[in-house]
Amino acid sequence: MFDTAQNNQFPPGAQAYAAYVDGSVGDQPNFAYIVTTFPKAYHLSIALFPGNNADALDVEPGAASPGDVPAWYARQKSRGVQRPCVYASVSTMAGSILPVLGQGNIARDEVRLWSAHYGLGEHICGPASCGAISIEMDGTQWTSNALGLNLDQSLLLDNFFDTKPGSIVEAELQSGQLNNGSHALTAISVAPGTAHRVAFGCDNGVKGRPPANLRVAIYSTGPGWNVYKDVIVDGNKGLRVIAFPNPAKTGVISVIRADDGQVDVGYVVY
Repeated sequence: MFDTAQNNQFPPGAQAYAAYVDGSVGDQPNFAYIVTTFPKAYHLSIALFPGNNADALDVEPGAASPGDVPAWYARQKSRGVQRPCVYASVSTMAGSILPVLGQGNIARDEVRLWSAHYGLGEHICGPASCGAISIEMDGTQWTSNALGLNLDQSLLLDNFFDTKPGSIVEAELQSGQLNNGSHALTAISVAPGTAHRVAFGCDNGVKGRPPANLRVAIYSTGPGWNVYKDVIVDGNKGLRVIAFPNPAKTGVISVIRADDGQVDVGYVVY
């Protein structure tokens, strides 16, 4: 898995990518970039600040602190994240994160632990590898200059992106169908921080009609509207996915039919 705050440093072809839902360094927030640029890979969203929702919380100077973990973790669990992830240096993980997890009664198999440990090459921290921590991590960021770039690289366990073994929880998805007709408008409300993207699907293939053409506008408090013109939805090519530029603050999706509005288009927010 690769992560960086600079979008031009991401290489193609990786199994997984991580990026930020907040921050102001480089291209942050840039989680939307990895979702749209590498749609077939695994994606991990990172929050620098505990007030924001994401898959992972970054615990280091200038970001979250170990004491922020329990409340942030509880909030992620309540919104359906099966195994929230905590990122920290291996020394912080051993000295602060593990004690905080114990105090908060957070079971080891209910959280992913992503350590940072440079200088020993590619490894996953644990007693049998680097010996810097008493339990095995779920993944380790082992370099900050992968491929000679300003790029972090991590080695992950095979089940890093799995939900807890034996537990299958059906996520609550907001879905529906766009209004039909030329220039028809559909407004979709999103509770801030509850989803990362919207996907559109179309039945044009089975009807022998052209793909749908949409204008999609996504509103986030602060930045305002992000407008995407000529969003083509072709049932022969699968879902058309648009990642939210700022999931923590996204509240409204406005969709206008830029075609004749005759083919049915469904949507799901997740």
